[in-house]
Order: sequence, then structure tokens, then C-alpha cells
Amino acid sequence: MGALYQGYGTHYVDLWVGSPIPQRQTVIVDTGSGVTAFPCEECTGCGDKYHTDGYFAHSQSTTFRELTCDECFRGYCSSMSGGKKCKISMSYAEGSSWTAYESMDLCYAGGPHDQALQVNGAMVATGPNVDHIDPVEAPQFAFELAFGCQISITGLFITQLAD
Repeated sequence: MGALYQGYGTHYVDLWVGSPIPQRQTVIVDTGSGVTAFPCEECTGCGDKYHTDGYFAHSQSTTFRELTCDECFRGYCSSMSGGKKCKISMSYAEGSSWTAYESMDLCYAGGPHDQALQVNGAMVATGPNVDHIDPVEAPQFAFELAFGCQISITGLFITQLAD
């Protein structure tokens, strides 16, 4: 299915999050972190003119839910945005940071990035290195993803292409 891409000094994956119409969230594969996070619709000044994808509009997903304080995976219960949420945050040595609340939604990785992959104008369909999984079948492998719904980011997180 080929869901891993190489970017500018990073590797990234297209995650398709939400339903009934999944929204692409291009995320950096970070081997130093066990947390998936990306900007959500209430994030202001979070690099919308730099990022490959728009903020995740969770209000358009019928399967999105915030985790309750009894369900926190990595965060802790805290007052956020007028209520109690599972707060999670990360800070890095070069000064970048982000704050989010833990959420859950349906997700799948891979599928067509923007269009079908082509080599010299012809569709790649056979050969010894083909996995015979059509990228349009990626939604069949959907799973519930626990992630950080970012409400603020600083530093390099603002200007990087992927989240």
C-alpha cells in the first residue's frame, strides 16, 4: 500500500481521520515519540498557511470524541477550554512545543495521496515488488486512533509542512 513517504529531512504518513468523510492529516513519523498529534479546528496561529493539510475539523466527524478524564492515556485531567479534559503537551530542546487534549476517532493510513501513483505515465499494477493491495482499499483497515487534538503550537511546529 506504500503509506510511508520521504519529505524534507523527515518521513511522513497520510492519516485519513474521521467519518463519514475522512480528512487527510499528514503526520511526521517520529521515532522519539509515542504520541500522534495534529492541529484541530480550535487551534489559532498554528501554521495553517504552511502545513500540507488544514486543521482537523472534528465538528465534521460523527465518530470523533474527546477522552474523559477517566480515559487519559498519556495526559492528565486538567481544566481546558471551560471544561475538564485530558491535557497532553510536548516540549523540545530547540524550543518548539505543543498543547493538546486527548481524543479518539476512526483512522486509516495510506490510500491515494492526491492521485494514483504512476511511472512514466503508466499505472504500476504488476511486478515482483507489488503488494497487490489496491490503495483505494485502505479504509478497510480503519482503526480507532487516540491522538492529541492540538490547540496551540510554537516554534518549528508552526512552519513545518507535516504535523
